[in-house]
Amino acid sequence: MSGTDLVAALRRVRVFQDLPEEDLAWLAAQGREARYAEGEVVNRQGAPADHMLIFLEGGVEARREEEGLVGRRYIARAGEPDEVSGKLPYSRLTNFPSTSRTLAPTWLLRLPESAFPEMLARMPTLGPRLVAVMADRIRDATQGESQREQLLALGRLSAGLAHELNNPAAAGKRAAASLRGALAELSGAGERLEGHCLEREARAALGAFERRAAGDRPRPALSPLDRGDREDELAGWLEDRGVPGAWDLAPGLVEAGVEPGELEGLAKLIPEAALGDAVRHLTATLAVEALTREVEDSTGRISELVGAIKEHTHLDRAPRGPVDVRRGLDSTLTILGHKLRGGVRVERDYAPDVPTVEANAGELNQVWTNLIDNAIDAMKGRGHLLVRAGREGDHLLVEIVDDGPGIPPDVQPHIFEPFFTTKGVGAGSGLGLDISGRIVRGHRGEIRVTSRPGETRFQVRLPIR
Repeated sequence: MSGTDLVAALRRVRVFQDLPEEDLAWLAAQGREARYAEGEVVNRQGAPADHMLIFLEGGVEARREEEGLVGRRYIARAGEPDEVSGKLPYSRLTNFPSTSRTLAPTWLLRLPESAFPEMLARMPTLGPRLVAVMADRIRDATQGESQREQLLALGRLSAGLAHELNNPAAAGKRAAASLRGALAELSGAGERLEGHCLEREARAALGAFERRAAGDRPRPALSPLDRGDREDELAGWLEDRGVPGAWDLAPGLVEAGVEPGELEGLAKLIPEAALGDAVRHLTATLAVEALTREVEDSTGRISELVGAIKEHTHLDRAPRGPVDVRRGLDSTLTILGHKLRGGVRVERDYAPDVPTVEANAGELNQVWTNLIDNAIDAMKGRGHLLVRAGREGDHLLVEIVDDGPGIPPDVQPHIFEPFFTTKGVGAGSGLGLDISGRIVRGHRGEIRVTSRPGETRFQVRLPIR
């Protein structure tokens, strides 16, 4: 391509279109032309960012390539605002954060970073123009990454909530299925008992025994060995009295805390011919009671989780209002429960006089989620997590403390910077703490961190008024 054609192509780039001919010729001489077919890589993620890209024809799509996730970042194309890309003057970019591939046959000029000082000295009007281009690009990238971080956070919460809901839902389903069989057994045993025409005293004794056995009396805490011995004892007692299926009936009776001595008293009131059906009616009654309790527990757990996610997102609340941070912290711990059960011991230390603050509860809960989730990750899912809330003068103080390996001193000054992360590729975007810091500052508060091996302490202070 001749120098004249290259100068003419540079003239079509908006930031250069009013420059003198000799300045455009200087740019053409300093740069290096490159042409690419559609789909070729222009810049690889992680490569040094040491040149400005001036798109003369075609364009690229830049994507961050990560494990299990490919996120679109931006498109740079000739004739559009992003026709100047790559490393720009005054930019702190050191490595390309994404991989750029051409969308069509592309012609571009690479201007090395080493030419920037002379370029700005020869063409001072380019400085403000390129800064404006960089500011627009940073704004668009930050907005895109912020949305991506929020979607990732929502995905993590959704996955955790699905995991938490699955266990009680599955337990409730199993209990409901078993309940159908237990009710059928109860009905059959009841019909057979009617055929025995029990005396009123015997029927009353059996009813009282069932109510007592199914009630909220203390259940024995038995070791597996003791439980086996108790089942053997009960099964032997039932077999001695000719009760069919003694070994199937014994476990349910032991679970309810029934002992042979109690059955001995019942047997004195029930005719020997009816004893087998009476015991079956008893075990079916106990099974129905236990399964009903399991369904109640399962649905109660589901209700608790739904309440936690509702509390966490505050879908039914105004954007700002009095907020009790203890409820937000508790709901966050509930939602992250699947990550805590692997070996994290949680200690809640809430002062009795924790004040409310005027805040956006949903935004604060996003802060708690980021801090607690980071603490769990730092401890590799095992350790001691302290969640503390209390008053400190005119401020509310919330502390999230973990006993993980700590944050190195050279890293601590950067952890609240956007896109800074110590996690591996695909494990974090580097925006969680940046977003948390902006939320806290938006509430006129401050967020700090102190760290050493064995203790990392994040402190969030919010004004009470």
